[in-house]
Amino acid sequence: DASIKENIQTIDNALEKVVSMRGVSYNRTDIDDKSTKIGVIAQEIQKVLPEVVQEQEDGLLGVSYGNITAVLIEAIKEQQKQIEELKAIVNGLTK
Repeated sequence: DASIKENIQTIDNALEKVVSMRGVSYNRTDIDDKSTKIGVIAQEIQKVLPEVVQEQEDGLLGVSYGNITAVLIEAIKEQQKQIEELKAIVNGLTK
């Protein structure tokens, strides 16, 4: 809710941040469930978006996946702007 937030700023360079992220598949070594999972590596994400990584009680790092959504939204908007600019160039060349 905007009423409880201050210093609100749009995320800059979101596309660059997303390009810096790596999605991975993996199997956990600390639990019995050995099925393949999909996610990210917290140490890698911490370099790009330290705001979404927290140290847990056991010392392991955890990622707040939901908080990455805001970066993805802004990255899509940056890409859309690039697409629109390229479409304008192409349209200018084909007319």
